[in-house]
Amino acid sequence: MLLRTAKAFLLLSILFNAAVTASAISSDLRLIQMVPPESQVIASMLSPTLGGQRSSFLLFTGNNRIDLEDFYALTGADASRRIHQVIFAAEVGDDGKLSEHSLLVSGQFNRNAIFRFAESGNATTESYRGEAILVVPPLARERSRFKQLRWLAILNSDIAIFGTPVSVQEELDRGIANSRPDSSLMERLRRLDGRDETWCLLPSSSPGGLVESTLEKLDPQLGAVAGGGGPLQYGIHFGRQVEITASSNDVVRVSSKTENDRSATHSTPTNYFLAGSHDGGDIDRNVAIVKISRRRYSEWLNRFSNGERTIQDNPDAIW
Repeated sequence: MLLRTAKAFLLLSILFNAAVTASAISSDLRLIQMVPPESQVIASMLSPTLGGQRSSFLLFTGNNRIDLEDFYALTGADASRRIHQVIFAAEVGDDGKLSEHSLLVSGQFNRNAIFRFAESGNATTESYRGEAILVVPPLARERSRFKQLRWLAILNSDIAIFGTPVSVQEELDRGIANSRPDSSLMERLRRLDGRDETWCLLPSSSPGGLVESTLEKLDPQLGAVAGGGGPLQYGIHFGRQVEITASSNDVVRVSSKTENDRSATHSTPTNYFLAGSHDGGDIDRNVAIVKISRRRYSEWLNRFSNGERTIQDNPDAIW
């Protein structure tokens, strides 16, 4: 399994609170098209904040969590900062672990203010393919447990990329080339619901069936889908009830050459709604759509939030 190949022990975490707007914006195709096809773990949230109104259940790497915390710290001097969507991505590095990671963020950013503030500390600036890059060493508060250098790029004041140099380079290359979104990623997103405020894509079943057993405690249908053996994708929509759509299916990947070919007539809309998973026949092969009360959902989250404190922090693991 991919997670075992990556030597990553799967852990669970309740993500920071997320303030979700009453009418959630669609997933931003500009971010999705930059996600490297090699990414094993991809998760997304709309309108996240560090202290908001609703909690959501996402799985991502501990390194992604550090990236998020540090991104907020680095951009804190920007009074105009607005965040619409964050996509977390992680892939296997040369060390065989999920050590390449990044955040792709849409919103509003003042690059001059952010870079000026960071350069007053230990950060420096470089250039990559004509784009200004902020080179960020580990922050003082985390040097005992996190030692990776990272890059921060801000494109056109409305997209930020922050992560390891390899990941940021890959994403910038895809953005500059206007690459098509990875076809298998798009196929998996089409299995979810367009209203989802959060979603997560994972490789095949987790070690020890941890995701399966966790979701089963919320609803047996979700546990059955998570144990289906194929790549797992799930999304969460917050309405009068909490609606969770999960599916586990094998996805056929086309060659990277086909994915990156650009036709003269190809254009990419700014935003893209994920297609509903219940509209087609064959894509419903292994799908669960579960509605639960907000109270039951909160009780379930609290159980794992309390248990999280007993788990040893591991940046290379999935949370």
